[in-house]
Amino acid sequence: MLKAGRAVKHGRFFTSRAADCRHCDLARLCLSNGRVNKAVVLGDDYPALLRARRRRERWSDEDRALYQRHRWRSEGYHGEAKTWHGLSRAIRRGLINMKIQAYLTAAAVNLKRLASASLSILLFVYSQEATSSARHSLRQGKVFGIGLSVASA
Repeated sequence: MLKAGRAVKHGRFFTSRAADCRHCDLARLCLSNGRVNKAVVLGDDYPALLRARRRRERWSDEDRALYQRHRWRSEGYHGEAKTWHGLSRAIRRGLINMKIQAYLTAAAVNLKRLASASLSILLFVYSQEATSSARHSLRQGKVFGIGLSVASA
């Protein structure tokens, strides 16, 4: 039996009595070495966590596949931001400063992706123009800048 204890900044302590744990069959599994009772901190939003866990248990196979894809894509993005763009360490203290750093990092990554996409579009267009001009040269009988006369029938 866990009884509500003192409140902490993000939740509340719940503790058991040592006498209750002493007679419990699961004490050796539940308690760490040297402890005589159980102490647990439950966050203020614990009911929301329970609802989320229950909702996840009802997911269909399609929902699981969709979440797996989302997790794969977002983890790669976050890993890149942490590894290559300095998001692994906070530059300044405070939540507001960390938010600013995260926004600037996201902007840098998005600009990098935009530049990469623009470059690939330009290269594609250039390669299409180069191949179409090469085809045009072949139709006219020009090979390596040398005009060859092709008899037309």
